[in-house]
Amino acid sequence: MENTSFEDKVLVCKSCQNEFDWSAKEQAYYLKRGLQKQPQKCAACRQKANKLRDSSMFYVHCGFCEQDGAMLAPPPKDQVAICENCYQDLLKKGNDLNSPSVAS
Repeated sequence: MENTSFEDKVLVCKSCQNEFDWSAKEQAYYLKRGLQKQPQKCAACRQKANKLRDSSMFYVHCGFCEQDGAMLAPPPKDQVAICENCYQDLLKKGNDLNSPSVAS
């Protein structure tokens, strides 16, 4: 972000996988604040994560059922985060991740 001329960018949220716009104005703000990395979450996911962080919880977007959830620990960086209900379903089904009924 060394360049001071910015253009709007479309990024993909690491939590919900939806695209979001990172405006030139926001990029200039990041530069002014000394922030080196571009945002990884959309505004809605950032807001949810910030609210939960205040209560020592972490926001996740379940990779199986697409519902929002919360965890006591940070979501894994190299794995798909799953909600408690999907986790319990996986345990009941013997961790068969290829089962079509698990992802429903």
